[in-house]
Amino acid sequence: MNPKVLYLSRDGQSPSHLAKLAGIRRYCSTLGWEAEPVIRPEFTGGELADILGRHCPVGCVVDGVSRRVRLPPRLFGKIPVSYIGYPRGRTGNRPNFHFDTAEIAKTAFRELSAGMPECYAAVGQPQNLPWSRQRVAAFRAIVHAVGAECHTFQRRMRPIAEKREAFAKRLAAWIAGLPEHCAVFAVSDSVAVLVERAARAAMRNIPRSLTLVSVDNFAEICESADPPISSIQLDFERMGFLAAAALGKTVPHGGIILVGPLLAVRRHSTGGHGRHEPWILEAVEMIRREACDGLSAADLAARFPFTRRLFDMRFREAVGRSPLDEILHVRLEKAQVLLSGTDTPVMAVPDFCGFSSYRALDNLFRTRYGIGMLEWRRRNSR
Repeated sequence: MNPKVLYLSRDGQSPSHLAKLAGIRRYCSTLGWEAEPVIRPEFTGGELADILGRHCPVGCVVDGVSRRVRLPPRLFGKIPVSYIGYPRGRTGNRPNFHFDTAEIAKTAFRELSAGMPECYAAVGQPQNLPWSRQRVAAFRAIVHAVGAECHTFQRRMRPIAEKREAFAKRLAAWIAGLPEHCAVFAVSDSVAVLVERAARAAMRNIPRSLTLVSVDNFAEICESADPPISSIQLDFERMGFLAAAALGKTVPHGGIILVGPLLAVRRHSTGGHGRHEPWILEAVEMIRREACDGLSAADLAARFPFTRRLFDMRFREAVGRSPLDEILHVRLEKAQVLLSGTDTPVMAVPDFCGFSSYRALDNLFRTRYGIGMLEWRRRNSR
């Protein structure tokens, strides 16, 4: 039986869960391991002990985004564990991955500012959630730093949660009072839908009167809205890969490892079809599946109805690096896994990563890290 990594989560259906699991499996496939999701509405310490006893995993990745997942490191004993989105300060020296709030805010501002709005606005979750407050604060800080005005919709501070109807009515009144040509940042796709409905109730047209961008890029939500909502794609797949790769490693007490967003997918809510089209996500997925099998940038571009130059330009504009750079990045990730987690001979590593020669990969290591593969393995082997 192959060694197994468990992915502990309470949500087995969301796109974010599936993408994180795909990243964990991409890591495990390099080592000949298996990745198995364990989905429960709520975990308990006794239930976890039973799960670990039955599966005997070599490591566990805990998705702690939900507040109902409470699995501190002590419950895993000597089994390596890493966390995704776990509450800050509760994982000791175990790796704990969060999305980079500042980078999310920068990406949102870059998308919204392209339309040259007269002012900006931010809308958080109806619930009092820390990550929502942090995203609003980060966006507001960026807007203020450039000397612009940022309106903020505040949840009502009450002992009892505000009813949905009252929240929607208050949001509509707030949106009705926003200046013309205001750019609105919603902290999640679900919040963006509330904004879109409130704008319709307030007789504010999107995108002519208001523009709107959100976070997560859950296609089922964004594309069913009227108009379809532009959204920032978080790199859930890479977060899963990195969380699995961090098993057995330690970080400073309470340390958080930040992962930046992937790109912004522009739809009608920011005006027209846009430059950052959803097909780019398909290209990124192809790279992650096939980069180590010899996929070239030219092969990738040939699969899409654009000239090579236009494909490269649009990809770089959305992702922040060229298709070739992304291909090399994925190949390098696999090489690092082989060097640190297996006894694969160093001379054979390039064959598994899509490189034509040892020298080509060794030169890339020296360019990126200042050392060759042999020295990298010596410093990073488990």
